[in-house]
Amino acid sequence: PVGSVHSLTGIAAGLNHETCLLQTSAGRYVLQRLHPELASDGILADYRAVTEHLADRAFPSPRLVPTVDGRFHVDQDNSRYRLITYVPGVSSDSVADCRMAGEAAMMMGSFHVAMGEFRHAFISGRPLHDSPGHYAAFQAAVRKHGNHPLMPECRDMVNTIDEFLPNLFLPHPLPSRVVHGDPKISNVLFDIEGRRSIGLVDLDSCGRHTALVDIGDAVRSWCRDGPEDLPSPFLADRFRAACEGYAQSGAALSSIEAKHIVRSCRLITLELGSRFLRDVFEDRYFGWDRARFASRAAHNLARSRGCIALHESMAAQQAEMDRIVREVWN
Repeated sequence: PVGSVHSLTGIAAGLNHETCLLQTSAGRYVLQRLHPELASDGILADYRAVTEHLADRAFPSPRLVPTVDGRFHVDQDNSRYRLITYVPGVSSDSVADCRMAGEAAMMMGSFHVAMGEFRHAFISGRPLHDSPGHYAAFQAAVRKHGNHPLMPECRDMVNTIDEFLPNLFLPHPLPSRVVHGDPKISNVLFDIEGRRSIGLVDLDSCGRHTALVDIGDAVRSWCRDGPEDLPSPFLADRFRAACEGYAQSGAALSSIEAKHIVRSCRLITLELGSRFLRDVFEDRYFGWDRARFASRAAHNLARSRGCIALHESMAAQQAEMDRIVREVWN
């Protein structure tokens, strides 16, 4: 029971689930209609285990709200819904400055520390940053949709991904830990002034992997200006702030992990670019902004261009990135 409903307001958050803020006489909750590919029993069980573990450690994150008969989801009209607790805080689609990047990195590092003793065996088995797997799926989509109307616009990006992505795969083995899986800046909550990070949301992608995939994805999101679907140069000063913030969180990195930080940043940026480009052709996975784009394919095309441009800027500044890593993890 959550009291009588006062209002239900859509929230333009995330690329997958449809999310609403539910205001009731008992307080605020978040209602989500889950993306069909992210609504399995296994993913929900993993989500519940992760959020309960974080709650036991007083780490600010949402928790599932059970139905009156004890279930943690509702199936209705060919959709699956869940209700989660509301975590107070402010989110942003872009990083404003170096201080914000450093704060976000401290929160991500604190999450890695909080999950250090997590013993749950993940059920879902999703290909969390399976770079070779994503690349293989990308290649298959390019072959299948060779005559796609947008292929001429995409050809140069396809060639860039083919040239660089396979050469950026991370070595094995690397230390494994529980990672967030999608630490873009909109998943980091800040206080009302936007100065201090206070929590993490969107925990559906948690799994076991090297911490480098979180660091790489975070840097891709945080170390640039503007929305991710617009080209932006890589900002090395924010990269330094993020590295220093993560180090200050107490999350330890091995020497081999530190050695491959820059590689992971380029890898995850191009990996996501390949996924956006694949969805240009398949037109089925990522959510899209109907107010700004005429179609999902058009939005994914813009996102792909943003990723490619950011990777090119990273590659041009790799020497500076390497120097920053050496100075922070000397």
